[in-house]
Amino acid sequence: MGDPHHLEWLSRLSFLKYLNLSGLGFSYEYKAMIQTLNSLPSLEELRLHNCGLSSADLNISFVNFTSLRVLDLSDNDLNCTLPHWVFNLKNLVHLDLSGSNLCRQFLDGIVDSLEHLDLSHNGIGGRLSSNLGKLCNLRNLKLSHNAISGEITGFVNTLSACSNNSLETLDLGSNAFMGNLPGTLGYIKSLKVLQLQNNPFRGSIPESIGNLTSVEQVFRCRNEKSLIPESLGQLSKLVVLDISNNPWEDVITEAHLMNLSRLEEFSISNELHNISVVFNISSNWIPPFKLRHLIIKSCQLGPKFPTWLQNQNQLITLVLKNASIFDIIPHWFFQLDLQLQTLDFVHNKIFGRALNKLRFFPGSTMDLGSNQFDGPLTLFSSNISTLSLNNNMLSGSIPSDIGKAMPMLTYLDISWNSLNGGIPLSISNLTELTSFNISNNHLSGEVPDVWKHKLPLIVLDASNNMLSRTIPKSISFLQMLTFLLLSNNNFSGEFPSC
Repeated sequence: MGDPHHLEWLSRLSFLKYLNLSGLGFSYEYKAMIQTLNSLPSLEELRLHNCGLSSADLNISFVNFTSLRVLDLSDNDLNCTLPHWVFNLKNLVHLDLSGSNLCRQFLDGIVDSLEHLDLSHNGIGGRLSSNLGKLCNLRNLKLSHNAISGEITGFVNTLSACSNNSLETLDLGSNAFMGNLPGTLGYIKSLKVLQLQNNPFRGSIPESIGNLTSVEQVFRCRNEKSLIPESLGQLSKLVVLDISNNPWEDVITEAHLMNLSRLEEFSISNELHNISVVFNISSNWIPPFKLRHLIIKSCQLGPKFPTWLQNQNQLITLVLKNASIFDIIPHWFFQLDLQLQTLDFVHNKIFGRALNKLRFFPGSTMDLGSNQFDGPLTLFSSNISTLSLNNNMLSGSIPSDIGKAMPMLTYLDISWNSLNGGIPLSISNLTELTSFNISNNHLSGEVPDVWKHKLPLIVLDASNNMLSRTIPKSISFLQMLTFLLLSNNNFSGEFPSC
């Protein structure tokens, strides 16, 4: 094979159909490279991802590779202009221009044979042309992370009128779209993925969304106050439902969830953190789904711990944060025998003993902060890396072997409890610890002289305790330390000179 940075040898491969030169970083004139490629009339797929190309580099009078079906120019610097020959590739079905610094729309001239069009992560502004909706062969359209504004009604109306509509992915997330979502959105029945998040839409989700019987993923965020239609419960193929970060005002009942037999991920939250969504679900209801990820934030799920979770034995992520739960964890929850990656019950009034009988995957997070857990601080799974039990009613001493029993800890916050005794020497075994907060307890004795050169500690907060004697010199070895809080203790002697 020839030198990839000198591509003249490619011109001899006249029957070449597939060519991937992504990321090569050419060391010679780009136009010479394009002229070489222009001698490949059989070329069907050309990938030039992240090659440092500009529109000027791609500016040639005509192209000979008119059989091209796939063109990838993503992550280049096209300086707001698209090479004119792209519009002449009549057989093109896949065009990826994501992250290429495009700054205005080129949608009117795009060939109508396209099935995949990716213009995400550019600087495209202005309004969304309804002419784009005439591309009835599109299967995937990605326009996310741009600055496109205005309403989408005209575009959706045109698109929904396609008699042979085959659009499966519509990603309009992270733009500046506004106005109401049109009811015709429910007529694009081929949709499998609908992403509308991070746009200032108004009004409710249209009831017609229940017609999207093929949809598998729905993402919708940052909208004004609106209702959640019961027709969502008709999306029997839905796998992911993410309607988080909205100022919702509604009551969730079984009807919203009743036919979601394939649902694996459900996320709902209120971006303002005030509780305006109420779950009114019967304690006898058995969901048709087996969730892997459940995230409910700032909704009224309680006061009782939700009994409809009794059959959810496949959960990996369980977040019930600020959910108005005032209850003890029921016995059946432990019988689910879950193995978790994330457990977050922050800002409830859950009482009883902290959950030390659960299994976790390596590198997991457990946050039980701001509840009413009492009793001694016990050891948890050795796989947990982030542990927060702050602002509870824990008492007794810190387990002497915590550093050996939980060696993966990178973040430990047990502040604002009633812990007493000293800081255990085994802390020195936590070689990955970056944040250690034991403030606002009743800890006494000296700070152990165990801090090591390689310990990556960034935050050390032992303030508001009854610690005494001298501050150990080894604290000066913590080269990453950014926050050191030792106020309101009974230290004596000199602060380490370093």
